[in-house]
Amino acid sequence: MIVDKIENAHLYKGLSENLDKGLELLKDPTIAEKEAGKYEVDGDNLFYMIQIYETKTREEMLFEAHKDYIDIQAVLDGAETIGYAPTDELEIEIPYKPDVMKCKDPKIFTETKLANGMFAIFFPNDAHKPCYQYDGPGNVHKLVIKVKI
Repeated sequence: MIVDKIENAHLYKGLSENLDKGLELLKDPTIAEKEAGKYEVDGDNLFYMIQIYETKTREEMLFEAHKDYIDIQAVLDGAETIGYAPTDELEIEIPYKPDVMKCKDPKIFTETKLANGMFAIFFPNDAHKPCYQYDGPGNVHKLVIKVKI
């Protein structure tokens, strides 16, 4: 897992060509103006989603992990907490369907806050529990970039 400010996204280039393209999307100011939905960039290799939602309680959310995609999640407006744990430490609740599995909370996991102008990268071995409240309920405008590994 990587957590940083969008202005530092260039520091993570060179890991893969598709990831580099995904990181470039973080710098596009027009993305924040798009309506909620899915947008293709390079078919299944690279696409993104604009999401607008109200954060939920920690108990309402499950950990998730992806086997075929790297997630780049960037908060365009608002703030949320995201949990992190290595996938090998989780008890599977719902197996992969087709690319996402859902897991129960482990006894110990890391929490981080994502606020305006921040992003996180989750690799296939990085389970994450997004979209829950940081300091009470709040609205979030988020960019989720899916990068094929």
